[in-house]
Amino acid sequence: MGMFKSSFLRKSLFVFCIGTIFVSCAKKNGDAGTSSTEQSLGDALELKAVQKNHQWYYFTENSFEKCELPQNSPETSELPWTETVRLASAGTVPHGDSSTAYALVNRLGMLTFTEDKIDLHTDASIFSGVTADSIVFCEGNPVFYLYRSSFFNTDFEDSISNAVQPSRPFLVEYDTRAKIFYPLVSYGNLGLDDEQQISGFFWDGKTWSCSAKKSEVGKRVEFTYFDWESKVPITELTPAISKQSDFSFRQSSEENYRLLNMPKFFNSAPQSLRDLVASIPSEFTFNITWKNGSGTSPVQYYQQGSSTVPQYANAGANEKYVTAVFADGTTYIKPVGSDDVMAFRLPLLPAGYVYGDFAVAGNTLYVAWEQTNFYKTSRAGFLSVNLSAIIGSAD
Repeated sequence: MGMFKSSFLRKSLFVFCIGTIFVSCAKKNGDAGTSSTEQSLGDALELKAVQKNHQWYYFTENSFEKCELPQNSPETSELPWTETVRLASAGTVPHGDSSTAYALVNRLGMLTFTEDKIDLHTDASIFSGVTADSIVFCEGNPVFYLYRSSFFNTDFEDSISNAVQPSRPFLVEYDTRAKIFYPLVSYGNLGLDDEQQISGFFWDGKTWSCSAKKSEVGKRVEFTYFDWESKVPITELTPAISKQSDFSFRQSSEENYRLLNMPKFFNSAPQSLRDLVASIPSEFTFNITWKNGSGTSPVQYYQQGSSTVPQYANAGANEKYVTAVFADGTTYIKPVGSDDVMAFRLPLLPAGYVYGDFAVAGNTLYVAWEQTNFYKTSRAGFLSVNLSAIIGSAD
C-alpha cells in the first residue's frame, strides 16, 4: 500500500479552526516555538482565526455531493480501502496550466478541479470491480494503474468481471481534452498471468519499476520485480495492438525496488521542500510524500525527531505554489518566487477522520478526507479551501 493510504491509517490529532500565519523561510526550526514530543504540528504554531472559506463534499456510490460537515454526510458501510469510493491520488499537470488539477476516485472516475468548478467523469468499464491508484502524468494527461486485491476483492475470480475487462488494463490514461479513459498497457503486455497483480510501481519519467504479487493455494505469496520501458510514447500504446517489440524488459530485485520506494533522509530533500517546512520544530518525526511537479512518481522523505509518533504529509509543487498538507490538517503553502511561507490549519475533523492527498487549482486547495478504522474506510470525500480568502485575511 502507498504512503497516502499509510498516512490515512494514522489517527489524526485534533485541529480547531482554519488559521494563518506567515513564517520566514530564514527561520531556524527551533524558532517556531516549543511543544511536547507527542503534540500535533498544528498545536506547535500560533495561528490566527479567519472567516469561513471552505466547502465540504462527500462521495456517494456514483457521484459527490456537498455537506455541512463530514460527520453529517450519510453513513456508509465500512469496506477495505481498496474496495470503497475514496479519493486515492491527486495532482497537477506538470509544466502546464496551474488552474486545473485532477484527482482519481477509486471505483468511480476522475475529478477535474478548477478554481471554482468541479467535474466528475466516470467509466464503469474501467473502474468496476478494480482498485485504481497512483496518478502520474504522461504527455500532459493523468495516467493511473489498476489492480485487484486477492485478499479483499471478493470478485477476484468472478468470470463476469473478467468478461467486462478481458484485456485486464494495467495503465489507463484519462484524455483531458476528449474526457475519455483509454487503456494503455495490459497485464498481458507485461507478460503477467491471470493470478498476478501489480502491487506497486515507480516511474522516473522513462523506466517503470514494478512489483507483481501472485497468491497461490495455501496462502503462499510470491513477488517478482521487473523494469520496463516503452519504445514509443506511452500514450500511443494500445493493449490490443501493441507488440512485444514495443517494450523492453529487464529483471529487477526486491532490494532495487525498495531503494526506489523507501523514504530518503529529509536533509537530501529538494531545497523548495526544506524551505517550505523549515519552521517545523526539530523534535517532530515526520514522513513527507513529495511530488516535484514533473509528473513522475512521488518520493518520500523522512525526518527522525524525538517524537515517537510520526506525522504524515503529502506535498507537491506546481507553477504557482509549493504546498504540504499533514494528516492532522496542518498546511504549509509558499507562492513560487516568494520567501514567505504561510501556515494554516484545516477545519477540525472528528476522531477517526484524517486528511489525505491534495491538489491546488488556481487559488483553490482541494484535500481528501476519510473516516477510517485500521484498514477499512467508510465515509469519504474532499474539502475545498479558498486560498485567496486566507491570504487576504493575513496581516
